[in-house]
Amino acid sequence: MLAGTGVGRRAEIQLQSRSGAWVAVTNGPASRDGSFKLAWRAPKTGRFLARAVPQGARASEITNVPTTVVTIYGKTQATWYDQSGTTSACSVKLRKSTIGVANKTLPCGTLLDFSFHGKSITVPVIDRGPYGAGVSYDLTIEVARRLGFVDTGRGTVGVLRHSVALTLLDDSALPGAIPAAN
Repeated sequence: MLAGTGVGRRAEIQLQSRSGAWVAVTNGPASRDGSFKLAWRAPKTGRFLARAVPQGARASEITNVPTTVVTIYGKTQATWYDQSGTTSACSVKLRKSTIGVANKTLPCGTLLDFSFHGKSITVPVIDRGPYGAGVSYDLTIEVARRLGFVDTGRGTVGVLRHSVALTLLDDSALPGAIPAAN
């Protein structure tokens, strides 16, 4: 919800840039009640600090605006596997409850964030694989369960290397950016 909106008002989504400035990346109409729905194509995956403000508002009018972290995942193909009772290539004893993922090239222990149909989980690389054509990750059965991916078997998931750091871009790296009103 966008505070201070009314008939004819527009919402503006801004991202914080490397310089600390807020850069507008998209805008659109806000409903009378302040709700809005806007889309923006991110130039890369990552976690961005974002806020919504009334379009054209002066900096003095938008102090203490709440911010949120927007996570942009890359899309990739994944499968799941269950080899309970065996030991992974990273020396992890596999059980039905094991949390992890197999990848051919990432170092053992690398943390990855996965997203599927609104659910997300952070898991370590614990095995090598998958070996199916066009598949980048093989989730353990427990990860597949937690994501609601078991019935899918093979499908598109979101993936992002885990980090608590925000992705900060130079103003010029925000394609289509709209200069923010000050």
